Amino acid sequence: MTVYAGGGMKAPRLLIIDDSRLIVQIIADYFEPMGYRIQRAGDAEEALRGLELDTPDIIVSDILMPGIDGWSLFERIRNRPEFSEIPFIFLTTERELPQKLRGFHLGADDYVTKPFEVEELYARVERSLERRRQLEKARRGDGAVLAGTVEHLSLPDLLQILALNGRSGVVYLRNRTTEGEVHFDGGKVIHAWSGNISGLKALFRMLSWENAQFRVMPGDGITRERSVDLQMDAVMMDGMVSLDEWNRWKPGLPELGQVLAVNVQQREAVKTGTVTDPEYEVLARTRAGSSVAAILDDCPLPDGALAQAICSLLDRKILLTVDPR
Repeated sequence: MTVYAGGGMKAPRLLIIDDSRLIVQIIADYFEPMGYRIQRAGDAEEALRGLELDTPDIIVSDILMPGIDGWSLFERIRNRPEFSEIPFIFLTTERELPQKLRGFHLGADDYVTKPFEVEELYARVERSLERRRQLEKARRGDGAVLAGTVEHLSLPDLLQILALNGRSGVVYLRNRTTEGEVHFDGGKVIHAWSGNISGLKALFRMLSWENAQFRVMPGDGITRERSVDLQMDAVMMDGMVSLDEWNRWKPGLPELGQVLAVNVQQREAVKTGTVTDPEYEVLARTRAGSSVAAILDDCPLPDGALAQAICSLLDRKILLTVDPR
């Protein structure tokens, strides 16, 4: 538990945006004794006015609010360069997975569903702030042992160099507005994270980033989570296979925001025909309609296998593109 009050460290400023005064008060009552300085707003307009007066270190916002909703507020904030990198956590009663994933697709740092335990929210706020501190440290090059772009040193080559030298630390990656991390210990990858996915799926996705910047920071990293447990040669082999599959099928995919749904006229074909495991996973996530991005993020299978399944189902008219409205 990190307590900032009286500890000589600048108190982090937390902006809470919610039309429920009770929820705002509950959050404030927990965070203030931890050393946080609380800024409050009952709606998006009040929050935007407050940003002009005092920039917070992190924002926790409801989505379903009168007037400007949380999605629109988030986009307005991200479109302002001076506010674009403030960590942002969505707080809402919406439980549907596509809605949860929408926040991550927009670039939000996290998503907490009501009702929630305030201790959980605190842990997520602390984690988001720590990630931001580490990222800023990496950007400054403080203690970085290696920095550059994947155009000059590919991520596979970088990871193999770290493996051969038995390094421990974190590779921080940024690809346009998307960030990711690869944690390694003694030259072995132990954890990978990007957006709302982790493990090999996140690592394989980052291998496809063509314009990413990276910084390698030494040490034990900021997490003890272990989501990868393969030797480096196996990781690289599986990763290259996954990347080849993705590059093969990506051109045939609809736009990531395109919503897909099962063609009701083809239900019998689904029941009686041959459906592969990846196709089954895709169909299970499109019964009520889901975007291509939501399917890719929700399913643990590699993106390449899912892209092939989506293309095959669309070609056989088992899946259809639909208007989300």
